[in-house]
Amino acid sequence: MNICIRADGGNTIGMGHIMRTLVIAQKLKENNNVFYACRMDDSLSDKYKLGIEKVESEGFNVITLNENNLKTEVKDIKADCIITDSYDVDEGYFNILKKHFKISGCLDDEKICNYFNVDFLINQNMYAADLNYNVNLDTELMLGNKYIILRDEFRNLKKKEIKKNIENIMITLGGGDNDNLTEAIIKSLVKLKNVVLHIVVGPAFKYMENLKKYQSSNVKLYFNANMAKIMRECDIAVASCGTTLYELAAMGVPTVGLVVAKNQTLAAETMDAKGIIKYSDLKKIYEDIAHLSYEKRKYMSFNGYNIVDGMGVNRIVEVIERIL
Repeated sequence: MNICIRADGGNTIGMGHIMRTLVIAQKLKENNNVFYACRMDDSLSDKYKLGIEKVESEGFNVITLNENNLKTEVKDIKADCIITDSYDVDEGYFNILKKHFKISGCLDDEKICNYFNVDFLINQNMYAADLNYNVNLDTELMLGNKYIILRDEFRNLKKKEIKKNIENIMITLGGGDNDNLTEAIIKSLVKLKNVVLHIVVGPAFKYMENLKKYQSSNVKLYFNANMAKIMRECDIAVASCGTTLYELAAMGVPTVGLVVAKNQTLAAETMDAKGIIKYSDLKKIYEDIAHLSYEKRKYMSFNGYNIVDGMGVNRIVEVIERIL
């Protein structure tokens, strides 16, 4: 079967949609022909460049769609199935796909439409079942932590040993961090004694020069790093409340979560209530880390392991291929 994935990434919008769909794409391509359709604005802009480059680097062909003519151009895609992961779509978009493709599905985080006219819908977040999706009677719903999408390096891992003292802290705010909150966190946490900060930034991060002045034996910078390796070596993490939270949970890393986009609030509140993360903000982060006792960190690590079994992408692909 020919399967098209409609997703975008870039400096402004980040790389989350690209990264999680790539996990699904890699699994689907074992039995199918998979390619991407990504938006493009004008030839002089690099708005979506990073996303397209990442997809191509993973071995997938990319066709481009004019962002101002999306609903017209998407009809011309030649595929049996189209999977959309984007916040910039509406009910009209999904109605068009339903007419022009044998199978249409989507990934969603926050119920962006009142009605989803799709054949399957994926929401990996723990609160997904509470959103009461309005879908067709035959729509396959894949909701909750059974469907958490993890890259291979975060699956089937040894249990993490929780140390008595916090010595290494990972800081990661996703691929972009347009407001450079990373620097504000460094300023707050560099006061911690006998602690090394491991700062991880992604391809869309624009403030690397600002951070270089903090480099020392206690502040290490990483660009496009091996995330799993750093998580394994760190005692806790400070992270934005996106997909990275689930990777940290799978690794058993106690995490202080920061909301850096409106659509992360529900995930932060839900995972805090379940004892998986400590939901914090810039004003409280130093104090919250200081109060993360050994017992509290063991409890958070245990809870993280229990929500992620690493089989989410297998379950997703099984459902998609059954529908096809």
